[in-house]
Amino acid sequence: MGNVVLIACTNVGRSMIEAIMNDSSLKDVHLTGIVNLKPETATGKANYDSYVDLAGKYGLNIYYCENVNEPSCVSFLKECRPDIIIQSGWSQKFRQEILDIPTYACIGEHPAPLPKGRGAACVNWAILTGEHEWGDTFFQMEMQYDTGLIYAQEFFNIELYDDVKTVYDKVALCAVRTIRKHLPAWTAGKLDGVRQDDTKATHYPRRRPTDGEFAFADKPALELYNFIRAQAKPYPGAYFIHKGKKVYVWQARLSDDLRPEEHAVICGDGKSLILCRVQQEGEPEMWAADYFAGHDINQRAV
Repeated sequence: MGNVVLIACTNVGRSMIEAIMNDSSLKDVHLTGIVNLKPETATGKANYDSYVDLAGKYGLNIYYCENVNEPSCVSFLKECRPDIIIQSGWSQKFRQEILDIPTYACIGEHPAPLPKGRGAACVNWAILTGEHEWGDTFFQMEMQYDTGLIYAQEFFNIELYDDVKTVYDKVALCAVRTIRKHLPAWTAGKLDGVRQDDTKATHYPRRRPTDGEFAFADKPALELYNFIRAQAKPYPGAYFIHKGKKVYVWQARLSDDLRPEEHAVICGDGKSLILCRVQQEGEPEMWAADYFAGHDINQRAV
C-alpha cells in the first residue's frame, strides 16, 4: 500500500480526497495526512475549503498551518511517511526540505495545460483572455514554479456559458480522473515524466480584488462578459463604480433576448451586455432590473 499526503485547500483537493476514500481503483492508496491552511490564515483566499466536514466523515488526519514551511508542519509531513506528496491550490512556495520528504516525489496539480498558463490565477486569466481549449496538469515540483516534468495531463473546453466556478469544477473532475489512472503507480515509484517545452510557456501574474474594476464604455461586450465571469463567486467579483460605491456584477450574458428581471447596458463597441445579478457594496444581491429601477443610472455612463 502506497502512502500519499495531500497539501490542499480548495474544491479540487476536496474532490481528490473523496476519490481516494471511496474509489475502488485507489483502494491500495493510503491517505496518511492532509495539510490545509488555518481559516484565519486563509482570509482573502477566494476558493478556500477547510475540509472540516470531511475530517469528521472519514476521520482524516489534517494539520492546519499558517505556512507549509513552519517547523511543526514539516514534522507532521515527515511523520506521515509519504511516498508521494500532492499539492493542489497552494500559493506558498515549498522549501527544498519539503520537496525532499516523500520517497518518490512532490507532485503539483496546476489548473492549466502546462507549459501554457504558468503562474497565478491561471483559470481566471484563461477566461479573461477568451481561452477555449484548456487543461489540468500534474507535474514534478521543484524550486522554480511550474517548470518540472509533466506526469499527466487532462484536457477540457472552457465554454461561453462557463464561469470561474464551473471551470474549477471541470478542473476537479480532471484531477480525479488523473489520480484514478496514475496514483497507485506513482506511490509505487513508477513516475514517467515528460520535459516541458519552455519555448511554448506563457506566464500569468497574480490578480488582486482591485483588478475587478471596469467601466462599460471602456470595453467591448464580449470582453466585459469574459471579465465578469472570470471573477464570479467565490472570487471577489467584477464591479463598476456608481456614486462612489462598488456595484458588483455577479452574472451576465450575451443575448438580444432581455428577460424582465434583467437589464441591458451598452458597452464600448455599441453592443449590449445583459446583466442578471448585481450587488452594491453593503447591500443584498438582487436582480439587475430591481437595482437599476431603484438607482438613477445612465446606462451609457457607467
